[in-house]
Amino acid sequence: MKIERCRYWLGSLTGQIILVALFALLLIQLAGVQIYRLEREATLGLVNSRFTLQRLIAVTSLLNQSPPALHAEILRASRSETLRLQLNDEALLPDERSSNFERIVRSKLSYPARLNIYISAESRHGLTDWSPPDHHRHRHPPRRADIRLRGAIELADGRWLSFTSLTDREVPGWSIKATLSFILLAALLAGLMIWLLQRTTRPLKELARQAERLGRGDSAEPLKESGPSEIRETLSAFNRMQDRLDRFVSDRTRMLAAISHDLRTPITTLQLRCEFLPDGEDKQKIQQGLKRMEQMLSATLQFAREDGMAEPVRSLDLSSLVQSLCDDLQDNGHDVSLEERDAILYRGRPTALRRALQNLLENGVKYGDKVKVRLLDEPGQIRILIRDFGPGIPPDQLEEVFKPFTRLDSARDLTDGSIGLGLAIARTLIHQHGGELTLDNHSQGGLLVQVRLPH
Repeated sequence: MKIERCRYWLGSLTGQIILVALFALLLIQLAGVQIYRLEREATLGLVNSRFTLQRLIAVTSLLNQSPPALHAEILRASRSETLRLQLNDEALLPDERSSNFERIVRSKLSYPARLNIYISAESRHGLTDWSPPDHHRHRHPPRRADIRLRGAIELADGRWLSFTSLTDREVPGWSIKATLSFILLAALLAGLMIWLLQRTTRPLKELARQAERLGRGDSAEPLKESGPSEIRETLSAFNRMQDRLDRFVSDRTRMLAAISHDLRTPITTLQLRCEFLPDGEDKQKIQQGLKRMEQMLSATLQFAREDGMAEPVRSLDLSSLVQSLCDDLQDNGHDVSLEERDAILYRGRPTALRRALQNLLENGVKYGDKVKVRLLDEPGQIRILIRDFGPGIPPDQLEEVFKPFTRLDSARDLTDGSIGLGLAIARTLIHQHGGELTLDNHSQGGLLVQVRLPH
């Protein structure tokens, strides 16, 4: 059940938009962290370089003003994890100068000194000789870093103060605060989007329910036109469509009833005139034809009236309804059996369903020796299977029998005066419930009728 709900949520508009938004948020957050890290690295590199230059100027001044015996102690005290200092008799670096940094150092010195300062991107591991073995090195093992600034400054006594300034370039990991900040931002964004999307999709869900009710023939009030402009336009179009369909069905039903009613007068007149004809075969055939026309008009008028009835939808026990129809046919001497099963609750129009199923069962007992009925309660639908043991119907005519006034005398040997409206009425009533009615020839003989009703 949880997996099905998860699939439904992922397949919904709300779920897909939220996933896309969260994915975009994650990409934006990662890009922002990367940009911040690069900018921070560049800024800290510039700040550290200027701080290193200021520190080197101070050390240079101190060395020039101190006796040589104190130089070792001054260097030891001035070194740090990111700054290495060493005295040499000559400059150990190639002549790759940074004029900008040299200008800054030269402006702070009180004597004309030769400088050799440049920026390097070499690995720290290649500069082991620049870092003397002191206690700082053993207590703080160096991490992977890149050299930012290297160089040498000439002292007043002719020696060179060589230095190496390092800036840590370890990629910072996600801290707890950064993680909590991202989770809070994602939760806030998801909450706002859920609220917005539910507000937007609520009219669409109501539209889906209304369309389902319309497909089942239920009468419903027009939808409230709310939400964004696109949603309001869709709801307005649906309301107009529903109104047009209602008018079309009403007009069609009234026209059909009026035609059937108006034709009764000329048929009655012809029947009266036929009584004055001399007895004979012609008179008998005319009377049979007029009687046949009257039966067709009566059936058509009844169908039009029932099609226009607004029978309310209510809950009913479908098993009990089918069982009562089978019992009525058994009382009339027909071999009809219903496979026993538990009650199946269904919301529909009891009178319309009774008439549709009654037509199907009566066709079965009329054209077959016996009828077997099964009810199947399946996920999403209810299936009613009605099998007779008659001659069946040619495969190319399985759809033809649903047309009004269609009779297949060769297949069913109809001699009872039926006018061919039973299956048409049954399918119409089943369609009004949002269901389907199909016919198939059974593999072991006879006709199999399948009625599918949605839950």
